[in-house]
Amino acid sequence: MGGYGWAFSAGNSFRANLINGVKKWGENLPIMSLGYLAAIFHRNGHSVEYLVNKVPHSDLVIIPSSMVDYKHEINWAREIRKKGIKVGFLGPFSSVMPELFLENSDFVVGGEPEEIAEKISDKWVPEGFIRSNPIKDLDALPFPKWDIFNISEYSYVPALKETPFLPILSSRGCSFTCSYCPYLVNYTWRERSSKNVLEEIEFLVDRFKIKGMLFRDPLFSLNKKRTIEIAEGIIQRNYKLKWACETRLDLLDEKFIDILYASGLRVINVGIESADSTVLEKASRRPISTEHQEKIIRYCEKKGVRVTVFYILGLPDDTEESIAKTIKYAKKLNTHVAQFFIFTPFPGTRYFESIKEQIEEKDWEKFDCYTPVFKHKNITNNRLLELKEMAFLSYYYRPAWALKFIKRMIRDVWS
Repeated sequence: MGGYGWAFSAGNSFRANLINGVKKWGENLPIMSLGYLAAIFHRNGHSVEYLVNKVPHSDLVIIPSSMVDYKHEINWAREIRKKGIKVGFLGPFSSVMPELFLENSDFVVGGEPEEIAEKISDKWVPEGFIRSNPIKDLDALPFPKWDIFNISEYSYVPALKETPFLPILSSRGCSFTCSYCPYLVNYTWRERSSKNVLEEIEFLVDRFKIKGMLFRDPLFSLNKKRTIEIAEGIIQRNYKLKWACETRLDLLDEKFIDILYASGLRVINVGIESADSTVLEKASRRPISTEHQEKIIRYCEKKGVRVTVFYILGLPDDTEESIAKTIKYAKKLNTHVAQFFIFTPFPGTRYFESIKEQIEEKDWEKFDCYTPVFKHKNITNNRLLELKEMAFLSYYYRPAWALKFIKRMIRDVWS
């Protein structure tokens, strides 16, 4: 969620809890910004370590902030400062709500943190809220320093079974203008050169022997020419990789998918969000024709590319009828994974500013993408929760999905 975090919950029933358990198993990704900061500090002569829920022996600690776990993060900052260690926060949530963090930290970095990391490397310790400007030339950044992380823990199971596995960020931000998008809060859209991305892939293959990877870009295939150059570079170098990416379906066509598949593409994550084009348009989301969506999804599945689709229930102009239409459409597509989020107004987005007065929830940790937090004009919060659980249960407890899942498992064993 663009760095805000989310906490999965299909519901509270026995069958929903089975889905909750499956979701919590397998997928584990590192935080990209920490890998970049570690590389910058190391390049400038500092010792760097990565710890989870521990008080370190160091001069300075930087903690990534989230919305869904910020109280826990603040408690650790408080404990660390008791040892006389300077503490700073970064991430979109602390960027837009620094007042929640400053009482228990020395500074908060707003925006992309690399510029400030360079200054900190030169023995400068910021105080209060500091705005960090985005690095214009992303090729100038060092590759993330993953060797201080326990990369054996990272995986993209069940979407990709290949390990060692690591992510790559080949571009930042999003060029579209959805009013509710969290990626627009902390990032301006820029891309790295295909040459630089291929150099990082070569580094990861040589240094960590990776067999699986995920392009963490919100729009990996936006620049088709650059994406093809990356794919062809992987093929020419004969890297035996399986990889995943996130993009939009209207940025894909059949010939394009053929090239990506040949280079190792096996998973695509896409947002359809609603089956009602009017609901999408009123949220400043550019709709994609159902004909194109179905054509691309069917072609991906024919090639052996798994598709994960994100849906949002409770968009500002949703009704029970439009949500029912979305759930029915999701089952028609019958993709490998369907995620049903509840619409969440992230602080810092345009939509949050327009809806402030309707927000009923006071606990930021409930802004977890599965809990209603504002008074919807058409649907009660309890009904939204019922619809979300119904979406998950009616989707995953179907013979049509179970049969497709079993066929995929068999194909995985023999592939």
